[in-house]
Amino acid sequence: MKKTIKSFCNYSGIDSKLIKAVIRQSGGWNDFQEKALDIANNGIGGGFSGWIYYAETCEFYAKNQQLIVTLLESQADDYGYQSAQELVKGLRGLDATMSEIGYTLYGTKRQHDNYVANALAWYAAEEIARAYADWTFAERHQ
Repeated sequence: MKKTIKSFCNYSGIDSKLIKAVIRQSGGWNDFQEKALDIANNGIGGGFSGWIYYAETCEFYAKNQQLIVTLLESQADDYGYQSAQELVKGLRGLDATMSEIGYTLYGTKRQHDNYVANALAWYAAEEIARAYADWTFAERHQ
């Protein structure tokens, strides 16, 4: 069966606009599919095209801030965190204050801490890569 963006979006439960934004940032559907399992298994910090430089990741965050915040708030609730800020504070390797996290999450576009915005862009990409890995596994075992 041919894998399509539409069927992936239908499976994932993540906003399709955010999925499509991650796919575009990753170089398109074919490039995303080639990278997604590696990202899901090892994280995005290994140097994937479109996700390396702050100029790329902070721009991605600024364009998709509300979609990323919505995902974080939903997951914070699902995972039992008090707030999205608390979930972000616990991200691996993130050394930021609650204030830096708060104004990055809820400030106006372009009013954010670059370090936090980068981590949140990576978070979105990794979550979508994990959803892709789950979908791929489910497809193989039907």
